[in-house]
Amino acid sequence: MRVQAIDHVALLPLYLAAGAAVLALFAGRAAKGCMMIGLTAAAVAALWVGGGEDRSTFAVGTWHSFVADDAAMGAAALFAGLSVLVAAVSGRQSGEYWFLLAVSAAGGITLAGARDLITLIVALETLTVPLYVLVTKPGRDGAEAGVTFLIASIASSATALMGAAFLYAAAGTLHLEGLAAGLAGADPALVAAGAALLLGGFAFKLAAAPLHAWAPLVLERAPLPIATYLASASKLGGAIAIIWVVFFGLEAGAGTATGIVVAALSVASIAIGNLGALVQRRTVPLLAWSGIAHAGYALAPLAVVTTATGREDAPAAASAALAYAVFFVLLEAGAFASLTAVRPAWTSDRAAGVEALAVGEHATGERRDEIAIGERRTPLEGLKTGGPQGSDLKASAGNIPVQGSGEGGAIAELSGLWRSAPLPASLFLFSVIGLAGLPPALAGTFAKVAILEVLASSALWLAVIVAAGAVLGLAYYLPLARTVLLGRGPSTAKGRFAIALAAVGLALLAMTLAPQVVLDFTAVSR
Repeated sequence: MRVQAIDHVALLPLYLAAGAAVLALFAGRAAKGCMMIGLTAAAVAALWVGGGEDRSTFAVGTWHSFVADDAAMGAAALFAGLSVLVAAVSGRQSGEYWFLLAVSAAGGITLAGARDLITLIVALETLTVPLYVLVTKPGRDGAEAGVTFLIASIASSATALMGAAFLYAAAGTLHLEGLAAGLAGADPALVAAGAALLLGGFAFKLAAAPLHAWAPLVLERAPLPIATYLASASKLGGAIAIIWVVFFGLEAGAGTATGIVVAALSVASIAIGNLGALVQRRTVPLLAWSGIAHAGYALAPLAVVTTATGREDAPAAASAALAYAVFFVLLEAGAFASLTAVRPAWTSDRAAGVEALAVGEHATGERRDEIAIGERRTPLEGLKTGGPQGSDLKASAGNIPVQGSGEGGAIAELSGLWRSAPLPASLFLFSVIGLAGLPPALAGTFAKVAILEVLASSALWLAVIVAAGAVLGLAYYLPLARTVLLGRGPSTAKGRFAIALAAVGLALLAMTLAPQVVLDFTAVSR
């Protein structure tokens, strides 16, 4: 009996992430520390493996199901690092919370090295399934967010699996390297259907239009630390899945069909995301809609496989798409993490707040009267939005906490944040300016330059759309930054999680000063 050789060094980051999940499940009060230490070790191991020679394992002939090259290990380290960041800004949670977060990180690390459709889809589901629970918090809004995300994810998974089945029928293999050769002589209609379904299923994870509807609602109503994870690690998973499939599997044998699908997703995302963000008055929905536009920017370089020139520059296109995804998710993580730091740690929906006040040991008759008249009194509105008055109300209600982090509130509530919480405000400003692609946050500038450089030589029309979308984005990013920096409202928010925010800020600063490090690690090659 022949036994398949396994390169355990290539799998070391995955082993450490899985070990962190197991420890978090059984470590009790030490679960958070075990999870963070384990995932930090996984990130360091990924960088160490990526710094050496390329490795691969689970071979079928010359094809491999898992590859540990620079791009894969860089992405694996980023998955682990984002999970540690989310853990750092999550406060106190139960052991199951840390277990689910570590399992999701292990799925992301597996996804980074996946080179066949089964491994890719299973890894993407491992990244996503724990979030079904994590996005749900007590109350009607939390339940709606959880159900919406569950239904969208199931639909996307079924769509992707159907596409994988079509491609397997056309090529006779599920290995991405095998698809590149097997699809060349296959039935064009079957190949086109398979490519469209597979990429459409993955586009749900990236929240690319027209498959985006779940993102604004779920990010608004999920706990803010989990919204941070959804906006960064989860979207990075969707981006990597699409990049790997297009570059390693579909570009050679299904270039035209793939390019048409990706171009449609890109243009729709840029248009719908920017228009949706323009009308938002709340912080998280604005970031969610703008994230849809950024998904379109990340997909744009992959659309050049429709052209002869683009096919010659396919490695540069895939590298530009991955680099943009990395820059984007780190900036999104910075924005959401800083927002988490200045919002209340405990919130509830209206019903839970009323119940807490009704049974609170210190709830006075005057406070209950305020609840009775509902919409006409400010304290109840403060309770709903998690504002300072709402915090006072909950304190007077016996300080009964409801697990889950508060939603992001209105943009106007950030007015004056620069004076009351300078560290979170600085990180938020840097992230927002970077997402807008403006200096001094040059990380976003380098990201856009990378994709425009690819598009300018092979798809000029798409470069024009990307540039127009970036200009349109200034219409909502600059007022948001102005509110934080120049607003004169009486913001009373106090920043938390200083160490985590400082770490993210240093990472963004390093990307601005040395973007070539990111570009080197995101260089994709066959």
